[in-house]
Amino acid sequence: MMSLMQKQFKKSSNKAKHTARKKTRAGPRFARPVLAALAMKKPALLTVLLLMVAGTAEANLVWPALYTETKTSSIPVIGASLVIEYFVFQWLFKTEWKKTALYVISANLASGLLGLFLRPLSGIAWELSLGALVMWLFDWGTFNPVAWFFVPIVGGAVNAAIELYTVKLFWGEKFEKKSFFVLWAANWLTVGVATIWVVISPPQM
Repeated sequence: MMSLMQKQFKKSSNKAKHTARKKTRAGPRFARPVLAALAMKKPALLTVLLLMVAGTAEANLVWPALYTETKTSSIPVIGASLVIEYFVFQWLFKTEWKKTALYVISANLASGLLGLFLRPLSGIAWELSLGALVMWLFDWGTFNPVAWFFVPIVGGAVNAAIELYTVKLFWGEKFEKKSFFVLWAANWLTVGVATIWVVISPPQM
């Protein structure tokens, strides 16, 4: 009886692993049309394809950037981001504390709302480009060390771009490349904390 139960458990376990492996491989099959759109230099077509992939991917699988989003949008990470970026913005723009606080709050509202979609989409862009190459070369699934490593790098860049352009659009503040890299580093830190948090304590999705 015990032997029969062990065989059944092993069979079920192998089936689950096969299903999970199949799902994590779903991303690369979309790479060909996306790469073709890039080659043809058709940004509108590329945007439509990415949105289609996003809907299909989210319905069938999850990927590291989507998992990380559950922590990036959490109150502790947002609070830490506000504190860190207050000092970064004050150093970058040399403004009084009230104006700096206004910059930080508005910039984080923008990155919070737009980034809610753009950060996971950046993860899909990774999955369809370098991520697909990494998975093919090392025979890895979606949740691999390289993918996790790039989540805060790409997510931090998305946040920094949104926040700086928000300040430029609404208050006319000018910024240099140095400003972007400094803010990118600050966002890399906060998204990095979110990434480590989700790796240690993954959510149920």
